[in-house]
Amino acid sequence: MDLRQLEALLAVAETGSFTAAADQLHTVQSNVSEHVRQLESELGVQLLARGRRATVPTEFGVRVIERARAIRSEIEALHKDLSMLQGLETGHATLGVVGTVSRLLVPMVVAEMRKQAPGLSLRLTEGASERLAAEVAERQLASAVVTEPVSNPRLHVEHLHDEDLVALVPSQLHGGLTEPIPLADLARETLILPPDGNPLRDEVEAAARAERVELRVRIEVEGIRLIADLVASGVGVSILPETAVAHDHVGVRQMHIARMPPRRLALVTARGVQLSLADQAVHEAVRRIVRDEGLPRANGAS
Repeated sequence: MDLRQLEALLAVAETGSFTAAADQLHTVQSNVSEHVRQLESELGVQLLARGRRATVPTEFGVRVIERARAIRSEIEALHKDLSMLQGLETGHATLGVVGTVSRLLVPMVVAEMRKQAPGLSLRLTEGASERLAAEVAERQLASAVVTEPVSNPRLHVEHLHDEDLVALVPSQLHGGLTEPIPLADLARETLILPPDGNPLRDEVEAAARAERVELRVRIEVEGIRLIADLVASGVGVSILPETAVAHDHVGVRQMHIARMPPRRLALVTARGVQLSLADQAVHEAVRRIVRDEGLPRANGAS
């Protein structure tokens, strides 16, 4: 067994065909087929099932592909470590950050890494918690800042920070509300929230059930920044993490909500994976910024 056989298998699994895999690997289809055939012969099992529309892994293939990805991840980490030891000239790290906290965290992480390791390249991914956690488990990302709870057994979860969920209201409505605002009072306004299935929406709905408050969400929006703009225009109110919107966002005010549970942020990594030196540096920077120093609050205070 050699790495070329594993790379061929992974390419077919990721592209769905031997032809596309050959294009990805910059070789010819016959080479890819031969590498996979040799691997199947050595292992004594069929790894891929060739269908009319696509080539898909067999039950044996799924298990081998999972191991092959782990091997590829370790080799990439080895190259990263050597790059770091050679002066951080070609080191590469990856980090995922949930969208609601990325506005504050990402610039701080980038600034920290430019100071500590100016030669390191960093790929940042912003997205929903479930997608980021899945990409860490599949080793597409080294680590990610997500929201708890995280139930994937393939992940190591380290709690980082609790952040308040606050009411976002139009400036012109601010004077007519008392703080902290009961959730029942917010429910009487036009509510703007992310759609069903979004982790933030689930947290708000759970808090409402605990308070026996029925939420009627009139406007569903996927993007946090668009929600803030809609609130600023006077369309309605929302409930967002305090770090999600700048405290000086024109036309909006943040107000505390009575008895609203905080949102929990966690740093996740894949179990059994040794992070490269580059990824370790980013991991430690995130831990230091979020857990030890604490993210700044919406009003700019620590």
